[in-house]
Amino acid sequence: MQDTHMMLDTAVIPCGGRGTRLHPITRWLPKEILPVGLRPILYWALDEAADAGLLRAIIIINPHKPVLEAAARNYEGPLELEFIPQDHPRGLGDALLRARDPLAGSPFLALLPDNLFQGPNPTAAVLSTCRATGLATVLLAEIAREEAGAKGATGRARIRAEADGSIRVTEVADKGTGRFDTAGEAAAVTPIGRMAFPGGILEEFEAVERELPRGVELDDVPVLQRLARRGALAGVVSRAKFYDVGVPEGYHAAVAEFPPRA
Repeated sequence: MQDTHMMLDTAVIPCGGRGTRLHPITRWLPKEILPVGLRPILYWALDEAADAGLLRAIIIINPHKPVLEAAARNYEGPLELEFIPQDHPRGLGDALLRARDPLAGSPFLALLPDNLFQGPNPTAAVLSTCRATGLATVLLAEIAREEAGAKGATGRARIRAEADGSIRVTEVADKGTGRFDTAGEAAAVTPIGRMAFPGGILEEFEAVERELPRGVELDDVPVLQRLARRGALAGVVSRAKFYDVGVPEGYHAAVAEFPPRA
């Protein structure tokens, strides 16, 4: 399995959502091209992928947001870009399944563009752990209670340190609503928007999809929960500062703190 992971060179970047948490501006502009540091949010994510050594990005787009694809095509970087439509946002898992054909069973990194970072490259850290362990790997953030209001709802995680210094994620809770909840603790750990998956993982997403009631979105959390239960999910704690720019508080903080970049 480690040999397979060594061939991981593709990011899948879901951009098909409606950005409802940033209304009204995202009624007209996709959140992925809102400016941070005088650059579209998406460009920061593409830079991160390229700087981590990835070669290709499959961007899942909403065909009703043509300006996003136009902006992406003007990105000046080394990545080979491909665009796959997702006509209706039906969850992150559904977005990943749209990349099934171009991935052709190869491993990939899911990169959520509305999670931005300042500091050591989080994609590089996830890829390094994935290649070392041969396991699906998620980026983890420790979020303090006082910071939770600036983060979207994600599921808390339980982790275990291994003898070799790596981390196993042993449990992932369901997502809440609104903002992240530390459950009364001073801080809690949660998976955030960088996930390296082995080839064949989309079959697991398809299995989860078959069990869903009609009309329910296909999220990533049920698959992470399955992996965690069977000891097949590694984690790496981010050492970079994390901004959830998909919520107003996180976007305002990133605009205030990111330096302009050409």
